[in-house]
Amino acid sequence: MTRISRIFATGALVGMMALTGAARGQEMDKATARMNAKSFFSGVPAIAKRFAHQKGWLQIPAPPKEKFEKNAFMPPLSAEAKMRAMQSLMYYNPFSLKQMINFMAAKKKAARGLSFDDVVESLKTKGNELNMKFVGVSTPYKIIRQIYDKDYPRVEIFSFCDLATLARIVEYAPEFIVFLPCKIAVMEDRKGNIWLVTLDWDVRWMDTSPNPNRIDADLRKRAISIRTRLEQMMEAAATGDF
Repeated sequence: MTRISRIFATGALVGMMALTGAARGQEMDKATARMNAKSFFSGVPAIAKRFAHQKGWLQIPAPPKEKFEKNAFMPPLSAEAKMRAMQSLMYYNPFSLKQMINFMAAKKKAARGLSFDDVVESLKTKGNELNMKFVGVSTPYKIIRQIYDKDYPRVEIFSFCDLATLARIVEYAPEFIVFLPCKIAVMEDRKGNIWLVTLDWDVRWMDTSPNPNRIDADLRKRAISIRTRLEQMMEAAATGDF
């Protein structure tokens, strides 16, 4: 109650709403909780351990170490070069396009009984607690309902940012600005279930890359922290934790 009172000091009524939302969040079924728990792996990837001390494996030649310049854009790649690179990678890829999009997303299903607004309130509150500043929201469903489908499910896209980390990331790779600020979408599906979805980017996936142009330890730590906090925000929203 102390925590709720501190956050919702504007009145007892708002505090009671928070308690109600938290109680409803406890109704999450075990299957949903297990599914949500698998959306983020906090340890060291097994593949990194496997190759850490291996000798005699085929090594793909890596480019040389490059000089790092802050806020310097790399030369653009042609559309043809991108197409050929992706087609080569797709040769070993068993996924369909829809499955690939699912691969790139991290998502959690909200507990039964939580309203859309309950989920959003929890998301913003946890973001503020974790120093992920709320910087905007997009509500495309309002226009979609007017021009396409009046019964289209509600979907809102919320933007959050750790400004200090944003500055460091864009110094390292200005091109990364296309992914910023960090976004978490809250969407109701056709069955009335509420989902939280974000882009699943994790620098630890690339720990086994032979490329010598790695990010420095501090920026790596910051990037992992962002992904961890996004996970904590979605978990709080999915369970109704105010």
